[in-house]
Amino acid sequence: MEENVIESQTEALNFIGGEWVPADSGETSEVVNPSNPSEILGTTPRSDRAETERAIEAATKALPDWKATLPASRGAILMEAANIIESREDELATLMAREAGKPMKEARMEVGRAASIFRYYGSEGWRLDGINPPSARPGVTHASMREPLGVVGLITPWNFPLAIPSWKMAPALICGNTIVIKPAANASLNAAALVGILSEAGLPDGVVNMVTGPGSTVGDALVTDPRVKGLSFTGSTATGLGIQERAIGKKVQLEMGGKNPFVVMEDADLADAAAKISFSAFGFAGEKCTAASRAIVVEEVYDEFIGELKSATEAIKVGDPMDEDVAVGPVVNKDQYESILAALETAKGEGRVVIEGGATGSEDEGYFIAPAIIADVDNRSETAQEEIFGPVLAVIKARDFDHAVELANDTRYGLTAGIATKSLRYAYEFMARSETGLVNVNLPTAGLEFQVPFGGNKESGVGGREQGPAALDFYSAWKTVSVMPL
Repeated sequence: MEENVIESQTEALNFIGGEWVPADSGETSEVVNPSNPSEILGTTPRSDRAETERAIEAATKALPDWKATLPASRGAILMEAANIIESREDELATLMAREAGKPMKEARMEVGRAASIFRYYGSEGWRLDGINPPSARPGVTHASMREPLGVVGLITPWNFPLAIPSWKMAPALICGNTIVIKPAANASLNAAALVGILSEAGLPDGVVNMVTGPGSTVGDALVTDPRVKGLSFTGSTATGLGIQERAIGKKVQLEMGGKNPFVVMEDADLADAAAKISFSAFGFAGEKCTAASRAIVVEEVYDEFIGELKSATEAIKVGDPMDEDVAVGPVVNKDQYESILAALETAKGEGRVVIEGGATGSEDEGYFIAPAIIADVDNRSETAQEEIFGPVLAVIKARDFDHAVELANDTRYGLTAGIATKSLRYAYEFMARSETGLVNVNLPTAGLEFQVPFGGNKESGVGGREQGPAALDFYSAWKTVSVMPL
């Protein structure tokens, strides 16, 4: 990204029909640097329903031409977007670190992931699949092919400010849909940078539109407007389930919360397991739906493992996300900061404090929270059942493998789970019995690759998977044609 492009992103204006425009009211929200709350990075419009409806109208008008564009030509634009993203890695990673507090090392990885996602789905333009099954009737031929849904609404969070918009937009675009995206206010500068790159890559006006503002206005318009045929949401479970109730007549995809377990068996490499659980729980201050928030450890190695976990966690560096050695930067904003600290106080009353964690200084010095480990937690407690979305890990004792699996599944969530073991029996049985959409054996719960389906069960996910080939199924509809020549 050129310097003047970064400067332009200090105002994340709405992007409607190929033009950057403010909210009708002129009202804006400030975007604050979570490492230094006194620093205002820029502003984002506080839009209303009227701006959202104009964006939907722009997407509706652009749909016929974009649908008629050859998939290979759509793919070429996505490939060019990938090239631009890669060429601007430093600038995009810096913007992410400053706006969302993501440590630079991880921010660079996310920029690379965004580029790879556009390249992956760009290549699908040359092989969007269909089927030609034989007919049971003489002379009849069948052909089934993908068609776009139409206008799709995307509601994206702040914690993966490039990757999540990318893995929603790229498959939607290659399938021939047009888009209205509502990013989180705390990720609006990143979203504006990405939308600008797509425009620069050659995307026609109106194919992608961006509107920022409250969920009660912008989000509600996307959920209820009949011109929007598909809706993909990533965010809290409460909000997602509310969307499901109101998005009548739409194809809906919801990626929501998690309370992810990581089981440690008696035969595990305890130092390795501790390192991977610590990374899963505390990387990016635990602000990931895939973060490990419950370590479920069999009693045979419980005390020894806690020692290893304490050592691994104490080695994690907390501080300025611009520092390449930092793994835990600030949490994203004041509300998140206060919510996590309140949950930590509750956790301290529900277990034994191994590492106290908590605020590293005054709020004015940045929204920094050090990792906390609370042991001997009851799996029925609030700490073990409610998503904290911060650097707080509960450690729970299990009698044996069966009890560990029972505890792991005893939650309304079902996103991801991990197990540390050298036993193939434990590994395969855990894979079969885990009530999650993702299972990791001797791997962190966070960091799934982009070419495989992503999503959860129970109250973690509704409406199909994201990423990989599964995303094409969500953003397209099958049309079957049967022909009898006369």
